[in-house]
Amino acid sequence: MQNNQAAWAVVLAACVPLLATAQAAKPKPAPQLSYQSAFADYKPYQDAPLANWRALNDTVAGAPVGESGHLGHGMKAMEPPAAPATPASAAIPMQPMPMHEGHPKRGGKQ
Repeated sequence: MQNNQAAWAVVLAACVPLLATAQAAKPKPAPQLSYQSAFADYKPYQDAPLANWRALNDTVAGAPVGESGHLGHGMKAMEPPAAPATPASAAIPMQPMPMHEGHPKRGGKQ
């Protein structure tokens, strides 16, 4: 029991200087908080100014053929590739499908 008390005395003696320095240090004050609304830089919607439709049509009419409305991509690029030619003997014959018999009427009779 005597050794246990001596160990506690050593631990307490080691902690006293740490407690003294912890109480002596003054905490820094927290920085001042500021508030800025999420709508501070909001600009309400405004309609775009109307343009002369005749001048716009003339501008579009002057575009190169095949490039207007497709961002410069010609319509030929959108065509599917041609299927490879296969001999007639390689073609799989079509089997006729059976006709749908219908659903039985209520009560299990047709």
